[in-house]
Amino acid sequence: MVVPKAKVPDVLQLYRISCSGGHLGVKRTLLKIRERFYWVYCRDDVEDWCCKCTSCVAVKGPQTRSRGALKLYNVGASWARIALEVAGLFPESESGNKYFMVVMDYFTKGPEVFAIPNQEASTVADKLVQKTS
Repeated sequence: MVVPKAKVPDVLQLYRISCSGGHLGVKRTLLKIRERFYWVYCRDDVEDWCCKCTSCVAVKGPQTRSRGALKLYNVGASWARIALEVAGLFPESESGNKYFMVVMDYFTKGPEVFAIPNQEASTVADKLVQKTS
């Protein structure tokens, strides 16, 4: 059946929200519509309709993947910039330590590992100040 241009939105609406239609995407919606109907620029209209459908767009997500901007950080001295990670819960040692604190110096790229009894901020800060001073 040839569809007049004024009735194209009605056909598209019928095939997108009906039980037999659904939000199938461009290819499958186009195949279903072409089984029964024809009009000029059918593919363009179906693609346009699917791109404007809020349900389909929400499921697909954003088209471009955003990445964080990479930045160069100048480090001029040892221990001027560090990275810190606390790993654990390990079996308790004889001295009561259950965690490891790994500190990486950005300048020398040398790791330092310290045993600590807990991962509270005060314990981590005390150990860091005690060992780096």
